Amino acid sequence: MLNRHFFRAKALQALYAYQVSNSSDILDAEKKLLVSLEKLSNLQVYLFSAILEIRSIAIEQIEEAKQKYYPSEEELNPSLRFVENKMLSQLVDNADLTREIVRLKVNWSDSREVIKNIFTKFKNSESYKNYINSQEESYDADKLLIVQLFKNYIIKNEQLYDIICELELNWECDYEILTQYLIKYLKDFKEEDNTLKRLLKVFDDSKEDLGLETDKEFLLKIFRKTVEKNVDLEQMIEKRIQNWEVERLAILDILIIKMGLVELMYCPTIPIRVTLNEYIELSKEFSTEKSKLFVNGLLDKLVVDLRSLGKIKKIDQGIEVLEGYE
Repeated sequence: MLNRHFFRAKALQALYAYQVSNSSDILDAEKKLLVSLEKLSNLQVYLFSAILEIRSIAIEQIEEAKQKYYPSEEELNPSLRFVENKMLSQLVDNADLTREIVRLKVNWSDSREVIKNIFTKFKNSESYKNYINSQEESYDADKLLIVQLFKNYIIKNEQLYDIICELELNWECDYEILTQYLIKYLKDFKEEDNTLKRLLKVFDDSKEDLGLETDKEFLLKIFRKTVEKNVDLEQMIEKRIQNWEVERLAILDILIIKMGLVELMYCPTIPIRVTLNEYIELSKEFSTEKSKLFVNGLLDKLVVDLRSLGKIKKIDQGIEVLEGYE
């Protein structure tokens, strides 16, 4: 599951798009936000199918080498260790992945040279050569190789990145975060999992079983409350800004502060310090160099105001456990 920093970032992007579009249809905006998140699993399918395409190319090259007029001994008796890699087999045997590849009509025929070039570079790497020549045969060794292929060659290939991001514009913003998640996802798999049953699940529904706010509820609350309470939020901010009007400040800075205020007031299980740190991080990622100090200073002042008005009510019991979800 993706972490809540990612959901805060997606809420910010959606709020910015909603504001600059001058739309008043909040339901439509929420729908677009959820659809963009649901499509993230499609990005995973494309990236994992690229791994399978590399395996197909490896098999083809082995067969082509055998058909030469004068194949070498090595070409007649090639190492099959890569194409029989246990983690690759998990991907090949994964019914969910196969079904999604068919549903999305994933086809690398027009981009096969890009995939071939990735495999060529990988075959020439020390990681690949050491793997093929190693006497150690274990699932961990197989998994490590696929993680290295994915991490160092597939997701870092600029041509493949351009091809994939042309399919969905939002993926350009989400690519780095999602690929880091997928690296961890692959590292966490064990041989006894048998097949890769767990394709990307964007939202963590298990929190509902613990009586906690789910990720989806959290995301929609931040988005909707920031829109619905816009006038109140602007009034709070204006009281703390000297010689400036809200309209003259950077749109993203103000949106980040408004979201921070919403989280402080309407998310009682999230500690104040977690909220402040998260929105300072968002200002560093999405706004200007000076935004960090501005957002930090203004939110600190607004926390004082909210406390004096009794608008911050945090649940003390179990905060250490709850903070772990962040």
